[in-house]
Amino acid sequence: MSATPDIELHMFSADAIYVQVFADRFVAFNSDSGVRAEAQRDPASVSPRMLIADFAVAQEQIKALVNTVRRGLRAPHLLMHPMERIEGGITQVEHRVFVELGLGAGASRVRVHSGEVLAGDAIRQAIQDLKD
Repeated sequence: MSATPDIELHMFSADAIYVQVFADRFVAFNSDSGVRAEAQRDPASVSPRMLIADFAVAQEQIKALVNTVRRGLRAPHLLMHPMERIEGGITQVEHRVFVELGLGAGASRVRVHSGEVLAGDAIRQAIQDLKD
């Protein structure tokens, strides 16, 4: 018995996953399937000044969360969105931290977003439009 064409299509296409980073939690939303998951953060991986204080812990938590919402065989595309502690904008160092977190979580493509909360097609469009 073979899979339906719709299921086969999802197996071989990369999901667009939107990851919001808060001081106390990570939220991941698969814009293709509509699946959403949330994970409380390990307090040791956060500092009063930065969202990411312990890179390895944060990376493992994001990887586990992304794996709960992704589907298919291809590595997903991630849109990382720091939600707090970015007064004055995202620095180059913070930008790189979020890109590296996404790549370490298994993504084939990572974009970092600053600004309004996104939903629906705006997530996939932001992944395609934003520069590394």
